[in-house]
Amino acid sequence: MSENERHEKFTKEEELERYKKAGSIHRQVTEYIKPHVKVGVKLIDLCEMIESKILELGGKYAFPTNISINNLAAHYSSPPSDETVIEEKDIVKIDFGVHVDGYIADGAFTLTFNQEYNSLVEASEEALNKAIEAIKPKVKTNEVGKIIEETIKKYGYRPIRDLSGHILGQYNLHGAKNIPNIKVPFGKEIFEGEVYAVETFATTGQGYAHETPYVYIYSLIPVRAPLRSQLARTVLKKIMDEFKTLPFSQRWLLKDMTLGSVKLAFRELVNTGLLHQYHVLADVKGSYVSQAEHTLIVTRDGCEVTTR
Repeated sequence: MSENERHEKFTKEEELERYKKAGSIHRQVTEYIKPHVKVGVKLIDLCEMIESKILELGGKYAFPTNISINNLAAHYSSPPSDETVIEEKDIVKIDFGVHVDGYIADGAFTLTFNQEYNSLVEASEEALNKAIEAIKPKVKTNEVGKIIEETIKKYGYRPIRDLSGHILGQYNLHGAKNIPNIKVPFGKEIFEGEVYAVETFATTGQGYAHETPYVYIYSLIPVRAPLRSQLARTVLKKIMDEFKTLPFSQRWLLKDMTLGSVKLAFRELVNTGLLHQYHVLADVKGSYVSQAEHTLIVTRDGCEVTTR
């Protein structure tokens, strides 16, 4: 039996209700956290505030909160005991997800403490809005990518070409369809009833997000593999029960385990091929990246944004 077949089934109407509930929670958390994003605040405190608020409002987190600063584009989520703080002149991207029974709302925003780059933030925001205006049934994904690229370049910046929006499914954060940030030769048709997280990235750098050596986010690869230690088997069961195939962090497992035990188990799970590692992604050093993202449901003649 596949992983998807093990998930609880709902009617299409029930699925959409859950997507909308997740979006409502996401909006409330965004409004709650923005006033707390200030110079001198620790990133780990913001991560934990966001994740606690999601639970308080009746949702679950769909992936670890990403807080990516300056040239970092994605996948920075505070590791345990992170001492990183927001500094003067930083550009801060906050990307988090909420799920209700596996149905996801994924959204992001950028705050800049460097007034010189207000237009960089505007570029990603306008590109997102233009993309949302264009999305409807029968439009192709590459047509949306062309609009995103043209909008960002109008501001004098580059889109990040190797990051993209993505179709969502139950417990599936990145499905088989992507919405690129650039014009590409071919695209896939968009259909009514599909749900997408559309995210736009503008950069002062080269427009590529390279992998750094750092990994703070993981997800389960649903394959069978023998594990040598009871510790690794215990952690694997906890991951399967709590997170399924959605991304997670070591920080989330520290409520009832020591950091040393978690790291030891993760080493075996990674070496056995059971965990996917999300490396922190960055453009060139000294560059700045902004991000904007909303989740939307494709309707008969347009789309409904759940996170706005």
